[in-house]
Amino acid sequence: MPVARVLLAYNQAVLSQEEEEYYATQQELKGQTLTLIQEALRETGYEVVLFDVERPLEEVVACLLSEDIHFVFNVTTCVSSVYSQALLPLLLDALDIPYLGSRAVVHSLCLDRSLTKLALRGLGVPTPSFFLWAPQVPWPENLEFPVLVKPRFREYRGRKLGGFIVHDHEALRKAALELFEMTGEKVIVEKYIPGREFVVGLWGNDEETAPLPILEITPLSRDFPPCEEILRRGERVLGVADLPEEIVLQIQRMSLKIFQELNMRDYATFRLILSEGEALPLFLEINALPLLYYRQSPFPEMCAALDIDYTGMVQRLFHIAMKRVKTRV
Repeated sequence: MPVARVLLAYNQAVLSQEEEEYYATQQELKGQTLTLIQEALRETGYEVVLFDVERPLEEVVACLLSEDIHFVFNVTTCVSSVYSQALLPLLLDALDIPYLGSRAVVHSLCLDRSLTKLALRGLGVPTPSFFLWAPQVPWPENLEFPVLVKPRFREYRGRKLGGFIVHDHEALRKAALELFEMTGEKVIVEKYIPGREFVVGLWGNDEETAPLPILEITPLSRDFPPCEEILRRGERVLGVADLPEEIVLQIQRMSLKIFQELNMRDYATFRLILSEGEALPLFLEINALPLLYYRQSPFPEMCAALDIDYTGMVQRLFHIAMKRVKTRV
């Protein structure tokens, strides 16, 4: 199927807001991500159409139908609701328009931390123990501290939500109640695992799926802040992880198993922690739509560690997806 026009789908409101935070001390990098993706796609020889999805749903559908689009390079992390990034893939599937990344059902699963953990357990992939809490749910009698308190969904009103460590019952009740009242959803209380945190990426499909270098990351804060500060939690990439080869291979095998068993497509990242006591990789979250912020997000940094520049990364992702599209039944 020849591709004449590629639609670059994004959300300008979310893009601008996140760039304000990511590039607070690097103002010259604001706007570079979208420009570089657009230029990289144009270098492949296709016409590129920019498409801001932050508009009424009927307008989104009308534009998709009227633009004669053959492929969508999707970097839309939010449209609305907790299943935000699943909406555009769902529409594209309904309209039979091919696009970069996994299907909507995979995005929905990955945005729900509870379902993610259940899926990991079902695949035999280790993940920290947890329970869901709401105001009517009694607290376990023998709860061991510290614990991590997380919103059930990774996004809320277009913002990424992290986890926060608490050390006693009073702090736990306060944190859980504030998160519940803010989101209206059950809260995850997860066993705290001391150790080093990592993110690993994969790209490709079928037998050509390949791992990228594992990066070590550190949260800027894991303490529970006032509720209004929750949405500002971030993290810092430390660089390529220094790990024994057997641990690297174990992490890569687990990641590939998740990717294949969940029928993921094109690319993904997986967040995990290596426990101090047992040196066991415990998987925390799956990202079916990794962020691609220039000189900021882990996925481009993984590619850079392989001497693949940003343009090369974008074009490789495009060709990975297009090969899948051209060979589909």
